[in-house]
Amino acid sequence: MLILRRKAGESFLIGEDVKVTIIATKDKEVQIAIDAPKTVSVLRLELANAMRENIDAADEQSLPQDLLAAFSMLAGGEKEKPEGDKR
Repeated sequence: MLILRRKAGESFLIGEDVKVTIIATKDKEVQIAIDAPKTVSVLRLELANAMRENIDAADEQSLPQDLLAAFSMLAGGEKEKPEGDKR
């Protein structure tokens, strides 16, 4: 990990395309501006983590019958498997 000290108004480069400028500092907060090509994704870490969790949850596969049974139980419906269900 690289640690830099910059004052308000000072900048640094990441690669050749991304410029980060310190706009202001106050107490324990820092305002920064990021100038990057539109092809470069810039996300707060907590948003990137939430996106990953959403993608992982969406990737989980459930059988339609299982989903219907779960919804039925939530609605207070029948808790037994339908007739003909051989599982």
